[in-house]
Amino acid sequence: MHINVAVGILIDSNKKILLAQRPKSRSWSGWWEFPGGKLEKNESTREALSRELKEEVGIDVVNCEKWVTRNYSYEEHNVTLYFFKITKWNGKLTPKEGQKLLWINPSEVNKDTILPPNIFILNALSLPTQYGITNISETPKEIFLNQLLNQLEQGLKMIQIREKNLPLEELKKTTLEIIRICKSFSAKVILNSSIELANDVNANGVHLNSIELRKFNKKPKNMIVSASCHSEDDVQIAQDKGIDFVVLSPVNKTNSHPKIVPLGWSKFLSITSKFDIPIYALGGMKKSDIDNALDSGAIGIASQRDIWSN
Repeated sequence: MHINVAVGILIDSNKKILLAQRPKSRSWSGWWEFPGGKLEKNESTREALSRELKEEVGIDVVNCEKWVTRNYSYEEHNVTLYFFKITKWNGKLTPKEGQKLLWINPSEVNKDTILPPNIFILNALSLPTQYGITNISETPKEIFLNQLLNQLEQGLKMIQIREKNLPLEELKKTTLEIIRICKSFSAKVILNSSIELANDVNANGVHLNSIELRKFNKKPKNMIVSASCHSEDDVQIAQDKGIDFVVLSPVNKTNSHPKIVPLGWSKFLSITSKFDIPIYALGGMKKSDIDNALDSGAIGIASQRDIWSN
């Protein structure tokens, strides 16, 4: 049997999220979850979301954004969870089913008390849908910086500086310049491969390649750590080591690695469904691929070329 579920992540003006504690009358009583419920016959996910939140917490959804879709398999049934971010609603939040309601900062949630499928959401909430990767090796720096500014003005919130051909001093200078530009937009900057340089320039984080990932054993304090993955084994290692998020590639064929066989969306989905670590789709990604990525269990796309040309 296959069950489809619409789930609402209510986010208030302080970036807190709403959790509901399952009442004693239901299975998994006492555990915390996001409000929502099963789709009825011929009901869309958006219709189910509105109905369930009205029935469970007494509100009318005004503004919502369809976010990631996650698939889980159990002995007796398979479940597809359709997550929506909700930022505006009408009505007073009321526990219609006798459940406890709690507004809480995602970083303060005790993951041992929340239903397992929701752990992924806690890990992913602070990450944006689009992740830009620099491409100065193919674009003159001044042109790239204008492209970067354009994307920041359109809402880009995280980039990775990946310039392996730049001499160290030039890389440091370029990184500081990009950090200065991004700071005005509260955009995170991740530096590829060098934890030492990331610390030196006060970058938000560091990105490891798959070889560095396997050697990695100590996570720096107050720094985002991400990694490149190319297989299910890579993702397992990243999750076991507490990496914050990964990029999984290549999903499609790429100009830079034309001989590598791409994963394709079906294989990509089979991998994302097994893990709670946030995963970006990488490899030939365009903005038009965002919906495919979200439907395949990713939190969004990472792009090194297309993102800068739009």
